[in-house]
Amino acid sequence: MEKERLLPSHNEEESAEAINATSPSLFSNIFSCLPTYKKNDESHLDEMIAADDPLDHEPLPHLPPSLKVESSLNSGERLTKLRQLMKDHGISVYLVPSEDEHQSEETGLSEKRREFLCGFTGSAGICVVTLDSKEELEGEAALSTDGRYFLQAEQQLDPKYWRLLKQGMAGYPTWEQFAFEKAAESKFSNVISCDPKLLSLYKGEYFTNMLKHKGVQFKTLLETNLVDEVWGPEKPSRPTDPVYSLPLDFAGETTSSKLLRVREYLADKEATHLLITALDDIGWLLNLRSDVDIPFSPFFYSYVIVTGDSVVLYAQDEKLKNVREHLGSIKGLTIKPYGQFYGDLSMLKTTISKPDIKMVLPSKNACNYALVNSLPQSSAKQGIIYDSVVATMKLFKNPTELFNAKIAQSKDSLAFIVFSAWLENQLIHKKAKVDEWQAAQKIYSIRSKLPNFKGLSYETISSSGPNAAIIHYAPSPTQHSVIDPTVPYLIDSGAHYLEGTTDITRTYKFGYEGLTKEYKKFYTLVLKGHLAVAMAKFPAGSTSTGAILDAYARQPLWNEGLDFNHGTGHGVGSFGNVHEGPLYISTTAGGASHDDLFKKGAILTDEPGYYVDGEYGFRVESELEIVETDDSFGKTRSGGKYLGFNYLTKVPFCRKLIDAKYLAPVEITWINEFHLAVKAEFGPKLLRLGDKRAYAWLVKETAPI
Repeated sequence: MEKERLLPSHNEEESAEAINATSPSLFSNIFSCLPTYKKNDESHLDEMIAADDPLDHEPLPHLPPSLKVESSLNSGERLTKLRQLMKDHGISVYLVPSEDEHQSEETGLSEKRREFLCGFTGSAGICVVTLDSKEELEGEAALSTDGRYFLQAEQQLDPKYWRLLKQGMAGYPTWEQFAFEKAAESKFSNVISCDPKLLSLYKGEYFTNMLKHKGVQFKTLLETNLVDEVWGPEKPSRPTDPVYSLPLDFAGETTSSKLLRVREYLADKEATHLLITALDDIGWLLNLRSDVDIPFSPFFYSYVIVTGDSVVLYAQDEKLKNVREHLGSIKGLTIKPYGQFYGDLSMLKTTISKPDIKMVLPSKNACNYALVNSLPQSSAKQGIIYDSVVATMKLFKNPTELFNAKIAQSKDSLAFIVFSAWLENQLIHKKAKVDEWQAAQKIYSIRSKLPNFKGLSYETISSSGPNAAIIHYAPSPTQHSVIDPTVPYLIDSGAHYLEGTTDITRTYKFGYEGLTKEYKKFYTLVLKGHLAVAMAKFPAGSTSTGAILDAYARQPLWNEGLDFNHGTGHGVGSFGNVHEGPLYISTTAGGASHDDLFKKGAILTDEPGYYVDGEYGFRVESELEIVETDDSFGKTRSGGKYLGFNYLTKVPFCRKLIDAKYLAPVEITWINEFHLAVKAEFGPKLLRLGDKRAYAWLVKETAPI
């Protein structure tokens, strides 16, 4: 009998309700209809897992290219050319941030200037290049990045030319301190410079204010990017592929409705103009998406200015050819060339006929330094409000987005279960050699069969043993290791669907060979921190919730003198960016959320970890929805409802790695009930699909602990 597809086929514009009706078992409440515990016949299950399956014989697909920067120049030649340009412009220290002019975390290939210069491919960091004297084109070159990337940077930087500044680590200066010191020491000049479109306003103002006390100068180059000049004709162009509109069945709110909310905000602030520069904010506001501009991010290069009666979209005209009708439905919208934005800013000045211009700009961390300096002084004097208001609106999902998020999580959880069963069968029962890249290909292949799949939401982290200690390690076709079943294997992988965006991590130990008490202890401590967040209840209205939850996640590790070097959680977009600010569970990378953003309707991750350099790493990550508790739970001191989380991800934890002696009874009960709910939801579905192997794996992994 031919196996059923993982899910039925659907037209991409079919409503969420129709999808739900077609596949109801995927969308049940996670703790409803819990079945009775039953003892598993593990030998029978092992036979089912080991059975041959057509999935084993499918050719592995080519993954979408990760678009690495290529250059005919080596690292030393790039630095020499850059220092010659620094000499020509009288610069002793040049800054090269990771971000593009929209302050994006993920950037298009044409914007990967930092990667081009130093070879480091991580998503966060800044290069500081110095020129010590005009006679010799010599100096220092440093990359500063956070703890997620220390090991990766050490592997990717050429130590002959580059040094690593480890952010937040004792014995390392901050990159700002390094820049100040080198400019002050330089025999050539005391000028620090950069492209102001790539530097945040917050950092630009910091340099402007601090340099008065440091004896150095800060002079930006608005019209010239020195790295672009070094890159020359090899620098890629931005794609011109057309964008598309996101149907209301997935967006859940029309652009007109969103604009009404924006204009209500402007009226409340007595402001006349809202400048939107973040690409995900623009895509959300206009209900537009793109598949090609930026790897792993479904948005396109654009700017928007909103007033009380108009909307101006700055974008490449050829990219909009398929959405003319959609854009035409937006009252008061006009389209202008992308490159005209900064010129138009200089025209936004107060006049006799328009004496009261008052602007709302993105927050100083999200706004680039050039934007404010491009405004006429008359406008700046009228006062500027710094508030990423659209980012905050986007953070709280509407009912359609929340419903669809559960669909996306169910799809991706199913893909994880099928993948995990396949990988265990290959490694343990078939004794096959599977490398990290092949595993990444396989989970992509499984996802590609699911309806409304739109690609990966980030580069798949498929890591065995010591590679799992590199927090953002990602294999490639040419650089990967064979998966060793005697050590832990970590997979951190997410996807975009029209319904939503996912971000899931599980750490596995396949087979019992090599399983140690140490592995079980560290994994269980990480899981314990993960559950502390997932089970937490907290009052609304606090600006400290992100930092408090971060401590919850770390406490089990802290009690053993251990910790991890990254944040605990971040917001997740609705078919948007997988890292969606400004919501974080963190006091480190990404920062704590200092506004009251822990409110009903936001979705975020819960991802503590523990890593031993050169040996192994553990991380458990799921997505959570912030919800209000029932009235029966109790009231806060102010009389309001408590908040908690709805657990969206439905992939079992690794039973082999759980040591129950580290868990409280309430935690064991939670895990068992969660596992039973996952089995109740996916078990019947897998049997209907004819996937007995995945069913057997699921039954084994969801057995009570």
